Amino acid sequence: ISREEIQGNPSNPRVFSMQKIVEITYFNMQRIRIVWSRIWSILGEHFQSVALTPNIELSMYAIDSMRQLALKFLEKDELTSFHFQRDFLKPFDFAMGNSKNQDIRELVIRCLTQVVLSTARNIKSGWKVAFQVLNTAGRDAAETIVLLAFDLVRKVVHESF
Repeated sequence: ISREEIQGNPSNPRVFSMQKIVEITYFNMQRIRIVWSRIWSILGEHFQSVALTPNIELSMYAIDSMRQLALKFLEKDELTSFHFQRDFLKPFDFAMGNSKNQDIRELVIRCLTQVVLSTARNIKSGWKVAFQVLNTAGRDAAETIVLLAFDLVRKVVHESF
């Protein structure tokens, strides 16, 4: 339904269902991780597609929602040998690698910066995706994005390791 609302009027999409997806995602984070990973495999794809929609405001809404959800998700420790964090953060990597819009890519880096700096002590498998995003950002044509990525790497090295 959310996809239909968004595609129904691309210039001024309804976001009611998308807002409900964010709420449902938030409330289902407390489920056991195996169940959660099945839920996220579907919802993560939806966030990815909305993050790449031509409507910039809607894309920004999706990315900012992912930031808020990631902050909540990464509050909990991840057990050794599990990769739930990696799977959860993949939409950031997807948006960074596939968005043609510089503002969207910049927002991805800014959101990832907040997530990483706020939850670094709990990140385990999520580091792989975080550094993939930073690698992609480091090769970006926009100097602002490269500098933001470099600044995050510098802060992570000095404050987290």
